[in-house]
Amino acid sequence: MKAKERVVLGVLGALLGSILGSVCIVLENQVSSTFSLIGGVAMAAFTLQGYIQLAGRLSKKGVAVSLALMAVMCALANQINCTIEILETVEAVQGMDFLEVLGCFEELPEVQEIRSWYDSQLLLLYLFTLGGSFLILVRSCWKPRAEARRRAVLDEVLLGGEPEAEEEKPELQGTFYTFQKVWMKPLRISAGGFVMVLMVLLVALLTLTLMLEERFQADLEAGMIAGCALSCIPLLWITLTITRQCNAFPILFVRTGTRLWRVNLMKFCRVGDWEILPPARQAVIRDDVLWELENILEGDFSVCRSGAVTELRDIRAEKEDRWSWTVSYEQEEGTRKKLRIPKGYPDFTPAMGMERARGPVPCRWLPGLAALALTVVFLSGSVGFARWHALQSGEAAPEPLSGPGQAEAALPDVPVRVPETYTEFVISEIRFRVDGEFQYSRRRFLDGKTGTSYRVYTQYGVDEADAWDTLTSRTDDPLYDRFQAVYSGEDLLAPLGETSRYNIVSVYRTDGTIHHTAAALSDTGALFTLEAEHTQADQSPEEVLANLMYTLQTIRFEGPEVTEENYQTKIHLSKIRNCAYMAAAYIKTDHFGHEAFVDVYVPYSDTPIYAADGRAIRTEAHGLRVYASILPGENAKEVVEARQEVLSSTGQVYEDGVDDQSYREDLDAACMLTVYEENGRRRNAVLYAESMWEGYYLLREITGLPEEIDGEYLPLLKELEEIFGLTMPVLEQLGE
Repeated sequence: MKAKERVVLGVLGALLGSILGSVCIVLENQVSSTFSLIGGVAMAAFTLQGYIQLAGRLSKKGVAVSLALMAVMCALANQINCTIEILETVEAVQGMDFLEVLGCFEELPEVQEIRSWYDSQLLLLYLFTLGGSFLILVRSCWKPRAEARRRAVLDEVLLGGEPEAEEEKPELQGTFYTFQKVWMKPLRISAGGFVMVLMVLLVALLTLTLMLEERFQADLEAGMIAGCALSCIPLLWITLTITRQCNAFPILFVRTGTRLWRVNLMKFCRVGDWEILPPARQAVIRDDVLWELENILEGDFSVCRSGAVTELRDIRAEKEDRWSWTVSYEQEEGTRKKLRIPKGYPDFTPAMGMERARGPVPCRWLPGLAALALTVVFLSGSVGFARWHALQSGEAAPEPLSGPGQAEAALPDVPVRVPETYTEFVISEIRFRVDGEFQYSRRRFLDGKTGTSYRVYTQYGVDEADAWDTLTSRTDDPLYDRFQAVYSGEDLLAPLGETSRYNIVSVYRTDGTIHHTAAALSDTGALFTLEAEHTQADQSPEEVLANLMYTLQTIRFEGPEVTEENYQTKIHLSKIRNCAYMAAAYIKTDHFGHEAFVDVYVPYSDTPIYAADGRAIRTEAHGLRVYASILPGENAKEVVEARQEVLSSTGQVYEDGVDDQSYREDLDAACMLTVYEENGRRRNAVLYAESMWEGYYLLREITGLPEEIDGEYLPLLKELEEIFGLTMPVLEQLGE
């Protein structure tokens, strides 16, 4: 039996030991005028051994007391060293005794300099002491009974000598349940069988696909690749699930009375397969496990790796089939966790009401048949879709118009100018083309030859009346003279293809400038607006209308239908931008003169937070938080500064010297780096605003959350920087 711990005597022993450790630290400083690992190890050794010698053993309580005493005595020894240094080097304190200088330091520069140096060295002394404590704690508190047993076995088996006296057996007794590979062999055979069948089927279907390419004269390569990729999903899922059940070699279960324990041998003693161990080694591990369980139950110090030994508290039956049990148990924090246990443990049952494992499990063919069926469906469907897409692309691919056919592409009075080269853009999940010679910058296009400028706007959740409001918004201009619409039929908009309608309104102003607004409205309520402004002296209105008509004809709407009822659920990874982390989300705005929705890009999250009645959104993912909103303002700089004032008003404290701000007047974009405290944590945030519509700005607050950063943080940040057009070194450093 273990001796009872004498805590009071242990505290006395630790105190005496810490005093000896302090003497060592002081002497070492006098000899070498510095600190080293020797003083820290001496402090740790004297204190811990003092506790052990008088208390009888070292528990977690003893470790806590010893560490506290070490911290206090290290600080006292450091103070003594500092006082001695002051008495020896500072003339102003000559004549004072030791206790006067120890208790009260004069406000002298020389004294403060010495004291500051010793205060900085105290942290180093603490690190040395902790380093010395670690190995001593491991040696003193963990009971390495396995080594003694192994030496006895080696003496007896290898050397033929007398084994050492065997240590006492653990007082705690338990029943061990070990994994038997032969019991899972039928399941392993069935898994390997259908994997082979799947591979043969994939080869056969790919061969059939090649024949279909020749038959239909269509390129089905994309469908083949997609089908193979999708077919691997059920194959991998089934294979990994069954393999995990069949390969529970390092897991054993121990029942001690009414308690059940799960032991991971790989973490416990670096053993991956119980069956291959000799009986002597198995006996050693059994004793070690029981000693460890006894330590846990008695509250002693343990150096077992996390996850090596888990108590399945309040275990409950959840589900059972012929191959496994599924149970749930209570974790230390009070939550419940499910655990699936393969039926490879003879005579074992994890919970009441479950059937005891009495023999090898049967083969399992149903998952394999399901995987075969899904493979056929995925590959056939992908090939069929590829054929349909190839045919559709062949019929609907836009061809450059030429000659008389230009006028037939639009209304009779509106020509279409097809450029020699074009560039395709994607804005707000809407594809469109413009003249390849136009210069592009932040939704703006400039015709360098004529000086005509173009600008793109998008909005969602609008109807025909809202589209007409957008088209005629420039009629409120103080310099307004007259306007002219390309289409003036009974409806406000004319048909544009099968799924959208359009119109172009030209506003003539008294200063000689002309403002054209071209808009295309999809059946799903997405409105694409392209504005152009020029003077008649620089370019004729007909030429600008011809450019606008070309762009309208090339529009493809690929975003979802957004409404008041569903806009908060439409956040999705942007496939059109090939995003793996950034998502398109939608927020409300009324800056167009009517209620509408605009898209903003934020890190994808299943639980976005909307604020300001749906006019702002905040998401968090992988340690990065982004807040986005549409705000009015005179310029981007004013919007950024107003946002910083809002943050300051919440009580968050900003540090001095971090108002590093940049403002591009030509782009009307502003960026500010700020550092603040949030719930006691340091936060680095980038405030960025850019002009999106006249008098309105898209504001983004991008904040790093160091405590939540994971391996996906830097890829997410890189994707965000590419979309926003920013480089944020401060946030990049958080993930390094």
